[in-house]
Amino acid sequence: MSERRPTDPPPGESEGGSPSDRRKTPRVPILTQVETQGDAATALGRSRDISIGGLLIETPETFTEGAAVIVRFFLPGQPRPIETAGRVMRVAEGKSMGITFMGLRRVDEERIVGYIQQMEGVDPREFSFTASPPSAPERRSSRIPRRMSVILTWQDDEGHPQQEAAETHLLSQHGAMVMSFTELQPGQILRLVVPDSGKQGVSRVVWMRAAPLPGRVEVGLELLGAENFWGMEFPSHGPASPPLASPSRRRGGRMLRRTPVVLRWTDEFGRPREERGETSELSPHGALLDSPVAIPFGQRFRLEAPEINREAEAQVIRVQPGSAPGRTFLGVEFVEVEDFWDVAFPPEAGN
Repeated sequence: MSERRPTDPPPGESEGGSPSDRRKTPRVPILTQVETQGDAATALGRSRDISIGGLLIETPETFTEGAAVIVRFFLPGQPRPIETAGRVMRVAEGKSMGITFMGLRRVDEERIVGYIQQMEGVDPREFSFTASPPSAPERRSSRIPRRMSVILTWQDDEGHPQQEAAETHLLSQHGAMVMSFTELQPGQILRLVVPDSGKQGVSRVVWMRAAPLPGRVEVGLELLGAENFWGMEFPSHGPASPPLASPSRRRGGRMLRRTPVVLRWTDEFGRPREERGETSELSPHGALLDSPVAIPFGQRFRLEAPEINREAEAQVIRVQPGSAPGRTFLGVEFVEVEDFWDVAFPPEAGN
């Protein structure tokens, strides 16, 4: 093994510590340009210290500690850059930033390992890297079902640009679950565009699993450096879909009946919306609707039943996958309306 080059301590460590406190993964100096993005700011610098856990960037344009960033850099002699999410762990203001990688892709980890082996003749995976991986952002809001068209763009393993039209199924304040045709791997950086609003952002893939639909996958995305990206208000706590109605309000049974209905509401972008659906079940205080759109839990809207010439205000209290792809079941409850359907309901089971 060759003699170790002296390098600065990794983020969070200080010089002069005991041997047991010193870093336990090799770091090699590289002279390469690095671009770091976060909160719509850009910093250019040079990294002289890299490992499979992170890097140290010398730059006068430093960010605040804890900031989520996108790091993009070239390893010497390699034509394709490494792009990954990171978090700023240590800052020497106006001088440098220590950044820990967040979910480095396996293919990029192997490239860094190969570079360190080439430079120092050691495999960094033989050293016990004890730094804890960054935890996911604390969930400060519930997830809400919402189908929304998005455009995803990224670079594949060969550096070729890729683009796909996808659809969200769940939104949260910090990310989304989207249905995709491509098996995107954890750590992959995606540029995300919402055509309806024109908003653009950066996200990283945190998980991927098979979807119920053949040829599709569910992809969990975490938004980076974005506050209120969706422009929506999220519940602070609690599940996204409570039961259709509480026992105290259910004073009669439900009946299966298909009745055409019209739903009118204002979406999160302030636009008036109107969609046609039909009931699947009726209850004395609401209905289960088979809808072509997913309206968020808690959303109030006007429900019209043209066949009986009635209209009333209702609220979404349950959202679940519908009868077919692109359909959603909405459990709705009327607001201060009695006997909307004007039918005799059977007694509730057990009464």
